[in-house]
Amino acid sequence: MRIGNLSGIPWYVRLSLFVVLAGFVYAGFWYFVTSGTRKETKGLLEQVSQLQKANAEAQIASQRLNEFRTTYKNKQEEMEELRALLPEERELTKVLEGIEDHARATGLSLRKFSPKDDVQQDFYSGKRIDVSVQSSFAGLQAFFDQMAHYQRIVSITNFEIKQMDKQASNKTVDARFDLTAYYVSSEKIQQKQAAAQTAGAPAAPAASANPAAATTQAVQQAVAPAK
Repeated sequence: MRIGNLSGIPWYVRLSLFVVLAGFVYAGFWYFVTSGTRKETKGLLEQVSQLQKANAEAQIASQRLNEFRTTYKNKQEEMEELRALLPEERELTKVLEGIEDHARATGLSLRKFSPKDDVQQDFYSGKRIDVSVQSSFAGLQAFFDQMAHYQRIVSITNFEIKQMDKQASNKTVDARFDLTAYYVSSEKIQQKQAAAQTAGAPAAPAASANPAAATTQAVQQAVAPAK
């Protein structure tokens, strides 16, 4: 078929031929001309995807770093509070002398003030003292109240109170209890600081519950027959 004879071909056949020819031209252009551009574009898209992933990981790492800094700061503050509440071992003697002074100031007659085995915990220790006193109810209550508000961490446990057979104005009850004064050594402070840099560390030991109210009830029960 000659080109000059195209005018004799029906229009719809000519249209179909032009469409097929245009398709071949477009396919050739798309495959040969744009293949390099498409390959480069695909590579750039992969790089963008990798960079987005790396950016997301960097944001997570930055957030975790900020959380770590906040945690570390909190642990440092806890450490300073711990130092204020817990004396070092070399200061323990002064703390115990101060407790004895408080006992005498409230009118307690110390019958026994004997050290027992220390209480050992992860980063602090406790010096346990076996205490036996004679006192009035008011004096004993005042001493326990002072210990509940003492500037150092102390606890009073295993207390027993009974009415004295022979009473005086300032001696009406016998009392026995374990008094524990908590302290920390320099070595354990360093261990606490090292632990705070890597992971959460245990909080400072909580002071024992206020013994004054419980003591009041126990004393009242002990002296009830005398009323």
